[in-house]
Amino acid sequence: MGKFLFLILTAGCFSAPGVIAHAKQLKVIATIKPLHSLVASVMGDKGELDLMVTGGLDPHIYRLKPSNIRQIHDSDVIFYIDPELEIFLKNTLKSKYANFKAVPMTAQENIRLVPYRTTKVWLRDEEVTADDEKHGAQDLHIWLDPANARRMTQIIEETLSELDPVNRLTYIQNAQKTIAHLYRMEEEIREKLRPLRLNPMIVYHDAFQYFEKAFGLKTVGAIIMRADQIPSAKHIKLLKNLAEEKKVTCVLGMPGAHPRIATVVMSGTNAGFDIVDPLGLYLDKGPGLYFQLMTEMTQSIVDCQDKGDLFDDFNVLK
Repeated sequence: MGKFLFLILTAGCFSAPGVIAHAKQLKVIATIKPLHSLVASVMGDKGELDLMVTGGLDPHIYRLKPSNIRQIHDSDVIFYIDPELEIFLKNTLKSKYANFKAVPMTAQENIRLVPYRTTKVWLRDEEVTADDEKHGAQDLHIWLDPANARRMTQIIEETLSELDPVNRLTYIQNAQKTIAHLYRMEEEIREKLRPLRLNPMIVYHDAFQYFEKAFGLKTVGAIIMRADQIPSAKHIKLLKNLAEEKKVTCVLGMPGAHPRIATVVMSGTNAGFDIVDPLGLYLDKGPGLYFQLMTEMTQSIVDCQDKGDLFDDFNVLK
């Protein structure tokens, strides 16, 4: 026992100065709030973490400022989803003098990717006109699948541990706690949404597919395919007919989307309406944001169904 204690103390005396000499404060950047939240959960109080797309800005339309470019090149690592989502990063990531590590989540092993739906009505493809455009090869809203969030947490931990081995144990422990929390959250959401799995819904923008597939929900169409798209009168009429035919129970809007279009689609049905925010645009950043985002999306879906039920009850009483 005495010999074992002596060896530990001796090893500590020789290794401590080296550890101190090589310890560093990592400078880390995450582009969007859901990803920033997972990185914050793993980092804890180690290093410096910055959020690139702040406030209520959408990454699709974000533009880099000179201060952002300096911030990126001063960092050790930047976590992002995909160059087709954070388009503003494309030129910076191509820079020959880049001295930071860039980690695109969609390019990592065991991240589940699903293709974008290329029509606005996925159950009535024969009625979709030729002007329906492809949004891209892969749907990039990968964080809305809890299984992807768990894998992203592992990738974050592995990257941070490689760059900062001194704090590796902290990153591993934080990642394990985050993954356990993600499992609990997923089960709670699954139980809450289980009664709604057969209820058809319409979404304002098809940014919801990963959440839908993860929890077995059913959507039948979208009002728009792209954020900058204006739906035609013909498409709105098609959706309105579809909502009546399929007995749609809920129309899910997006932050900034005008509810008037949803109101037209819902007319003649008992569908409810609510807002889902897959980016957490108006939530406070931090390690709890991802869980708040997923919980609030779940509650919005439940509330949307309840609003439809209330409307139905009102019609019965009239």
